[in-house]
Amino acid sequence: MKKKADKTINQRAALNSRRNQGLAQAENSDPEFGCQGIIGQFIGYYLRCEVFATKLQHFYQSDKGYKQTSLNTKDFKSALDHFGMYLDDDKVIKIFQGGNGKRGTKSARQLRNGYLHELSSSDKAEIETNGPWLVGEMKKLLRQRIKT
Repeated sequence: MKKKADKTINQRAALNSRRNQGLAQAENSDPEFGCQGIIGQFIGYYLRCEVFATKLQHFYQSDKGYKQTSLNTKDFKSALDHFGMYLDDDKVIKIFQGGNGKRGTKSARQLRNGYLHELSSSDKAEIETNGPWLVGEMKKLLRQRIKT
């Protein structure tokens, strides 16, 4: 029985290692928008975070046998917990909350959508104001890995 348990542990470790490679790829796939200042940095880090979060959420849904869904804060928070990762709930919301949001309190996702889809000057200004903090939080998220 011990051999079977060891095999299962080894299989899980190998799976998590491959998953971590995918998460590292999301972190390191820099679209090189940073030369455009804080706006470019913000967009580049948000895109990488979205890929990272979607991968992690899909890994979680696969482990649980759930249907894969598009990125949402509820399932993403469950994925973080499932894999022993941590990001304050308010920071998950501050990065990934969907919808329209209120001026001055928009999430990174809302700002990205407003700026890229509508070239909103007010969203651009909010990115310039809040972008450095949001980029810092996105960097912290991207450095996390599944425990193997």
